[in-house]
Order: sequence, then C-alpha cells, then structure tokens
Amino acid sequence: MKNLFGILMLATFLSGCATSQKVTLGQIDSQKKISTVSQVTQDSNSKDMDLEMRQQFSSYGIESKLPLPNGTRQSKDVDVILEYSDVWRWDIVMYLKSLTINLFDGQSGNLIVTGSWENSAFHGFKSSRDVIKGLLDEMMAKIKSDAPKVQANNN
Repeated sequence: MKNLFGILMLATFLSGCATSQKVTLGQIDSQKKISTVSQVTQDSNSKDMDLEMRQQFSSYGIESKLPLPNGTRQSKDVDVILEYSDVWRWDIVMYLKSLTINLFDGQSGNLIVTGSWENSAFHGFKSSRDVIKGLLDEMMAKIKSDAPKVQANNN
C-alpha cells in the first residue's frame, strides 16, 4: 500500500512538471510563401516579447514590417499577420505561464496556423526565446508539410 501511494504521488508530480504545446493548422489554399510579417499591436504585449517575435521571424528569413492596429486581419502589404497573447506570473522571478500565437493570411484574413504553449502546474523557468522558437518551429513545419500541394495538369 505504501508503494502504491508513492507511485501515485510520483505520477502526480511528474504529470504536473510537463509543459504542453499544441499547433493546429488553419485554412491554407495553396503552398503559402511567407516572406513578410506584421504584428497586430495589443496593449497587453510587452516590447521585449515584440522584439523577440521579430528576431525569431528574422531567423526564418521573414522580414518584419510596421505594426498594424489592433483587430487587423488583412493587409496587402504583408504575407502574414501575427497576433500573440502571453501570460506571465511571479514566483521569485517573472516566468512565462502561457503563450498563444496566431498567424493570419495577409490577403484573405484566414487563420493559417495557431500554436499554444502552457507551462505546467509545477512550472519551470523556460526562457521566452526558447518557447517562441519551439512554437514557431512547429508552426512553420506544419505550414510547409500540411499545405495542399498544387499539381500541374499534364494534358
């Protein structure tokens, strides 16, 4: 009985230590080439996270354009529109509790891909840079691999 209680406690502790990440592909009409991005401004976002987002997109060769007003879903000037929501908490130092990133098609306004990351109940102090990179890596891979391929008609 003592061993069973110990195993249950260990399982509970380990499950509480796991972060979660989920990426869901939205609507893509064809292989989407992304070379420019613009962020929708939101009062709750920090300049540090905004800068980190721009740097991560730059690492993919994607140029960041000027920010767009809150609520914007379409712009002829960019390939994708970025909207993100981050939640921070305090425990000895500030730590990232959760992050959601949405990418919208600049021309149609359709949601291309969404990604969310959440820290565990027994949180770690993972850097926002690592979280953003991990989430965007998976989002970009999903865009490239899951987008419908246009086939040539050989008639």
